[in-house]
Parts: sequence; C-alpha cells; structure tokens
Amino acid sequence: MSATTASAVVVSHALPRWRRAALWTTLAVFAVLWFGGVASAWLGVGRGDDGALASLFLSTAGLVVLLGGSTGRGVLLLACVALLGFAFEAIGVRFGVPFGRYVYTGALQPQVLGVPVVMGPAWMVLVAFASDAAGRLRLRGWKAVLFAALLTTATDLVIDPLAANRLGYWRWEEAGSYYGIPLANFAGWFLTALVACRLAGARANVWAGFVGVAIMLFFALLALAHSLTVVALVGFALCLARLLTTRLSSPR
Repeated sequence: MSATTASAVVVSHALPRWRRAALWTTLAVFAVLWFGGVASAWLGVGRGDDGALASLFLSTAGLVVLLGGSTGRGVLLLACVALLGFAFEAIGVRFGVPFGRYVYTGALQPQVLGVPVVMGPAWMVLVAFASDAAGRLRLRGWKAVLFAALLTTATDLVIDPLAANRLGYWRWEEAGSYYGIPLANFAGWFLTALVACRLAGARANVWAGFVGVAIMLFFALLALAHSLTVVALVGFALCLARLLTTRLSSPR
C-alpha cells in the first residue's frame, strides 16, 4: 500500500460514520468515471453524453476533497475557493480578463453566467491539491502561496490542450502558441491561483493529494492517447513530483 493510500485510509477512519460512507461511495463513482474515461479515449469510443459524464467526474472529485477535509474551517475555505474560481471564470468570459477572450461551449452543464457550475469545484480541487503539496513540503507564508500557485498553473499545461481542443469544452477567440492556448491564459491562472491559494493556505488534505494525482494521470493518459506527447510528459512529471513530496513528508 502506498504512503498516500495508507494516509487516506487512516484519515477516513477519523471521520464520522456517515461522512466516511459518503466519502467511499463518492470515491467509487469517481473511480468508475476515471477508468471509463481513460478506456474510452484509448479505444476511440465517443459518447453523446461525454459532457455530462465530465461534469459528474469533476463534481465527484470536488465532493471527495470536501468530504475528506479534516476540519470545518478547512472545508469552509475550500468552498470559498470554489466560489472564487467560479467568479474569476464569470469575469473572464464577460470581460476577457484575466485569462484572455474565450467562451464555453454547451458541453458542460449546467451553466450560470455563461460558465459551467462545475468550474468552481474544478478550481477547488486543483488549489487543494497544490496547497496540500505546499503543506507537505512544510512551506509557510508567501513561499507556500507562490509554490502552490505555480503548481496550480502547471496543472493547466496538462488540462487545457485537451479540454479546450480535443474535448471542446471552451473555445479561444484567438489561438495562442501553446497548443492553441494564449500565454495570457497562464498568466491569468497564476494570478487567480495566487488569490485562491492565499485563501486556502498550506493545508493538509490527503484526499486532495490523491484526487489531484488521479486527475493529472487521467489527463496525461488522455494526452498520450491523442499523441500529445509533450503534454503527457508534463502530466507524468507532475504526478511523479507530487508522489515524491508525499514520500519525503512521510515519517521515517
């Protein structure tokens, strides 16, 4: 059993029974969607409800992170991060800042203010993943915030080439230099992540680390299936780096 899995099991036993049951049930749904998504990509099988399944996948990921939170304050801050991420997305599609001009397609539903509701949980998961890594490295203050913001931005190097192009969840008004993604998008991600990671703090959340690695591996495998080798390598590197932080932070 890996250190991450062992820690997750220990943490889950400390939760109330109802919450533990909800956590493992949600995790089972997440796992089924994960394997189904990877298998569909590699087999070249397309479905008419791919967008709905993607929304469910991200929603269950967010729910796992929330249910796995160790304190009420931590859960509340994560919920605030989700609202913050959604707010920045709403500003982005309306005014073209801070990510550049883009528009969401109808693939991800439901939507409010032109933004899929699931974008809130998506931001929350990635920020919690990065904040957990900063906490495990025992970073504090602005060092933790900067590290977590950079890690959050790095995850977008893996997600965007697939989500915007292959999966068609949104469209850019003007193509950029990184697989059609404008560099301004990554600057916007970093600025948004700075605010979100400052709000979240360097807070341990074993389940955020687990889900974050699973999502990075998911997109890396999809990238490999679509011959996006560089994207896949970045995703695998992020997974390896995250697992190393878990290893280094484990008691000897």
